[in-house]
Amino acid sequence: MSKCIEAATSVAEIVRLCPSARTIFDRHGLHGCGGEHGPTEPLEFFARVHQVDLPALLKDLNAELEKPETEPYVYHESLADYIYRRFFKSGIAIVLSLGGLWGVIALIQISLGKELLQPALLPAIHAHAHAMIFGWVGLFVMGFAYQSFPRFKVTTLWKPKLANLTLYLMLGGILLRVTGDMLQHGPWALTLGGFSVAAEMTAIGLFLTIILKTAHQSLSPHNPYEIFIIAALAWFVIQAIFDGFFFFAEATAVNLQQTVFRTALLDAPLRDFQLFGFAALITAGVSQRFVPVVYGLGQPRHDRQKMIFWLMNGSLVLDVSSYLALMLTGNAFWGIPLELSYILMAVWAVLLVIQSRIFTRTTQPDRSWKFIRAAYVWLLVAMIMLPFLVPYGVLTGEGFSHAFWGAHLHAFTVGFISMMIVGVSSRVVSILAGIDSKQLTYLWGPFILLNAGCAGRVLLQILTDWAPNAAYSFIGITGVMELGALAWWGAGLWRVMNLSKVHRSNVLKAPAPLPAQ
Repeated sequence: MSKCIEAATSVAEIVRLCPSARTIFDRHGLHGCGGEHGPTEPLEFFARVHQVDLPALLKDLNAELEKPETEPYVYHESLADYIYRRFFKSGIAIVLSLGGLWGVIALIQISLGKELLQPALLPAIHAHAHAMIFGWVGLFVMGFAYQSFPRFKVTTLWKPKLANLTLYLMLGGILLRVTGDMLQHGPWALTLGGFSVAAEMTAIGLFLTIILKTAHQSLSPHNPYEIFIIAALAWFVIQAIFDGFFFFAEATAVNLQQTVFRTALLDAPLRDFQLFGFAALITAGVSQRFVPVVYGLGQPRHDRQKMIFWLMNGSLVLDVSSYLALMLTGNAFWGIPLELSYILMAVWAVLLVIQSRIFTRTTQPDRSWKFIRAAYVWLLVAMIMLPFLVPYGVLTGEGFSHAFWGAHLHAFTVGFISMMIVGVSSRVVSILAGIDSKQLTYLWGPFILLNAGCAGRVLLQILTDWAPNAAYSFIGITGVMELGALAWWGAGLWRVMNLSKVHRSNVLKAPAPLPAQ
């Protein structure tokens, strides 16, 4: 190759030709990507993803290439470059233990007991849900934000050591909360719950401060997707406060009847804050900034970001306020605005799919793409189910079907949120590790298992209303399938993260594929 850097030249080749080109990349917001040897993607890919002026970047790089080398450039990996690995690994560890594994155990107990509503399982179910939201979703969101947001804003992470502290605060808070949930009542439960709330609120407060300070020190213009990120962070704080209130409401209940009432009153709003506020908005923001440019989907014909934003937030406020009014007053009138909120949620889901161009043909194929597209199929399934919740309850004669509601939540949490985590992290980690994803396996095993398990769980949970004996007999298997899929994927992602710091140079020199995942 001639000594001229072009748009199609890989970043890894540029760094090999001119190690000091790293200073140019740093200046254009590509700090630390791909480790010591750089990512294998072409320069034009990174310019598009980071919204960098490609001609200006090429000019600077070629000028640097022509400069005589006075002293060797030495690459130093900073905490801000690898902090994401700690959060991602912790998230994997949580989902395979306190989160997913505990959920599978509870699901098997439900299968054996042939009953969805078992009061004895409530502490374990609440502990499982908390670990999944704070440890699985929360840690992956925080890790991704610490790594990607500064680069999207062409700046550096504010106070990386403080960001690192938030990991340990979150882990400590999760462990304390899980223990408090299992103790249920008494001074020890309340004490541990109090320390858990303090640790997690401190972590979330610091996380919010770090992201805002990082954005403040950036000179790049604001982008429309950032309003989704800011709103998601606000809902992250709100759900954490409400989650603490929910814990103390449960821990101070004096009998089973009060426990059941408080759970019925508070659990649904809490999950809506967590899923439709925090998780959905952060995913919508990432989708509009990350997915179209990384997978080459192009821009939508009509920009509906503001409409989607207000629909997401407005429908959530209407949903929670109507539900609480319905539960506290018993007045059926409040079912009308509640049903309207469900319809609006289905509308924003459809508009988000159109805005993100998920079903457009990708020009940048990757093994992770099937997870992203499947996630949005599950989003449509989950949100289109919502308006049918009330009619379904009338059909079954229950008024409110826990089976249908639980099936909807599972389609959203595992089908949409977990599938997005798997897809985005699979793409991001290979780039950050400087490893060509084409050398990795296609992840068809985890993909098939996760989708089959999720589909089986959704269908079987609904069937518990119609054919309980058959449905309960097989529902436990679906949890094992999903956990197996996440363990399979998690082991592979963990290996790639380790390769990024141990075998970078060997990977680039050797044409042989990496070990199978």
